[in-house]
Amino acid sequence: MAEHRFKFSIISAVYNAEKYLEDAIQSILTQDIGFEDSVELILVDDGSPDSSGSICDFWQKKYPDNIKVIHKENGGVSSARNAGIAVAEGRFINFMDSDDKLSPDTLSSVYQYFITIEKTVDLVSIPIYFFEKKEQPHRLNYKFAGNKNLLVDLNQKYSFVQLSAASAFFKKEVLTPDFFSTSLRYAEDARAIMGLFLKNPRYGIVPQARYYYRCRENMSSALNGSKLHKEWYLNCLKEYVLWSAQQALAQYDTVPPFVQFHMMYDLQSRFRMEEFPEHVLTSSEKKEFYALLKECLSYISDSVILEQKNLSKEQKDLVIRTKYGAAFGTLEYKEEDYQYRYGDTITFPMSSYMVKLQKLEPQKDGFLLCGSAKTASHYPTPHEFFIRLRTKEQPLKFSCSFQKDPDRVFRYHGNMLACFYNFQVFLPYQDLKKASALELCMTCGSHTVRFRNLTAEAAFPVPSAAKKHYWHYHSLLLSRTKENILIESGNLFKRGRIILKSCFHK
Repeated sequence: MAEHRFKFSIISAVYNAEKYLEDAIQSILTQDIGFEDSVELILVDDGSPDSSGSICDFWQKKYPDNIKVIHKENGGVSSARNAGIAVAEGRFINFMDSDDKLSPDTLSSVYQYFITIEKTVDLVSIPIYFFEKKEQPHRLNYKFAGNKNLLVDLNQKYSFVQLSAASAFFKKEVLTPDFFSTSLRYAEDARAIMGLFLKNPRYGIVPQARYYYRCRENMSSALNGSKLHKEWYLNCLKEYVLWSAQQALAQYDTVPPFVQFHMMYDLQSRFRMEEFPEHVLTSSEKKEFYALLKECLSYISDSVILEQKNLSKEQKDLVIRTKYGAAFGTLEYKEEDYQYRYGDTITFPMSSYMVKLQKLEPQKDGFLLCGSAKTASHYPTPHEFFIRLRTKEQPLKFSCSFQKDPDRVFRYHGNMLACFYNFQVFLPYQDLKKASALELCMTCGSHTVRFRNLTAEAAFPVPSAAKKHYWHYHSLLLSRTKENILIESGNLFKRGRIILKSCFHK
């Protein structure tokens, strides 16, 4: 094994970071592994027009043996990081951004684990936590849920996406002089890491360490402005997403699930765009963008698309329709439900969209029930909402008043994908005493659809039947399931027994 002067080299591309740079530097100086003995900090001033370069020089003079400063013409983050790689003397390399921070025990935690698996993996990942404008964990932190160091095999855990070079630590030996592609403005991290994964689909994770990602109050980071640059729509798809599929095919003659999952994770944000920013793409470039999306999706299985955690049901259906073309889908109706079929794939049925129960207000002769129901625009438009009361005899039907909620309309590039309808209905006590269950339905064309995904706001009085609790009012006991509200009427002894059971068996 090659000799290394330091345990770690932290390479930071610096550009317009004068407000944050000292925080970033201090987070390295205070590492409990011991800065002067174990760490070198390489600050690459990428032609920054503010005082960032002077700040770099100040700290280099304080720690001349540990801090290197490179001043260069502006060439982008990839060229800055590559310049740092060329002079790095650490065993393990990290690319912390100049406005971010590491927790004090990050380097010691990573080092202790990395040296045990160094012959097996090329990189180790740590969790990301946002701070400043928002404070929350990154959505990919599900990888660290076990809270233990772990060797990840992507052929088994294909959903364990790793896109960030800043939250990863690399063996120096795997970093080439052109490790980061200078032709990419976005996804340069993801492409570099995918290049490693295609050769070795294993990496380590260290949950104890933390990478703190600053969400600037002025939202001026490159990621926040990505949708305003055509490179995000075109170059990124060509040179990262499609590139990943092409490289996998060249190596494996197939696109493994982990490559598909990385590709789809990157594509998700393209399907969450409510409006298409004006003047970013010409009409011909928009056509190219949509064609690229379709080509990328041709390499991704339907199951990987439907497994995505950060897309709504209507957005996932949109992805499937984009992949196959809307004309390929077949609308089917059965068992009081609509569903779309795309070959062997069935997407989310109409009944599975959310109903939110909001109020059940007692009035003189009955309850006023209020709520909202979500429907997707690719399904037939509802022209009636009604409550069906299941009884031992003939079911009873009560029509709801309803209207579209203008504040809860979900769009894609200006076109409506889904919306909520607010509804309310009066339910007489006398009829409820005959009922065993209450169902929310709607009529679309000549067909009835029964909702099967009832949820409730915190103030809604009827508890979940799973908790063995009941709401008692007007000689009625009510509980709810995912599909209906259960109603029971009985004598005082029966009600008392059930309520006692509710209290003592929670």
